[in-house]
Amino acid sequence: MSEYLPQRAVLRNGETVLIREIGPDDRRLLAAGFDKLSKQSRYFRFLAPHKELSNAELDKFTEANTDAHFAIGAASVGVDQDMPLGTARFVRVKDTPTDAEFALTIIDSHQRLGLGSMLLRTLARVAHARGIKAFVALIHRDNVGIQKLLECAGGRRLSNGVEAEWRLPLPLAPQPTLSRQPTQIAIPAKAWRKAPR
Repeated sequence: MSEYLPQRAVLRNGETVLIREIGPDDRRLLAAGFDKLSKQSRYFRFLAPHKELSNAELDKFTEANTDAHFAIGAASVGVDQDMPLGTARFVRVKDTPTDAEFALTIIDSHQRLGLGSMLLRTLARVAHARGIKAFVALIHRDNVGIQKLLECAGGRRLSNGVEAEWRLPLPLAPQPTLSRQPTQIAIPAKAWRKAPR
């Protein structure tokens, strides 16, 4: 378990979410979250049309976290069932092990509420503690939201085209204190219990 997780956060709309590691018991949640994505959000995530997650993808996306592949997710708090809201993950690049490819996905209803920034910053702290010095990613040119997020975090575009390569040095700069920013509340790992499935 990461020293930064789990934690609670309050989004810009006042909603409380739980951010925690993703693991093998989360197949149902991952599939349910994918179902809440629009076609465009799915396309931006996979850079191709993607109708559903295969069993092989669910296996891969929910395998136990390691220093080379680490995933976190956010779910709503205070509802009858976990409602998956977003995920972030990194996979260390074999040829340059101080770099890691990263992916960030937020369901459409919860975009622009600060959750993407919170997941990115949490994942960046976890990665940097494991010796990763930069995140890299291919980003679709029409995915304006993630590009703005990366620019605000200190990232830069390395190439042009439909799918541009981005690089985000770690650690990230301290987050500015803004009234519209979500707030994070760290909770001790021993106090957290996974919601029943």
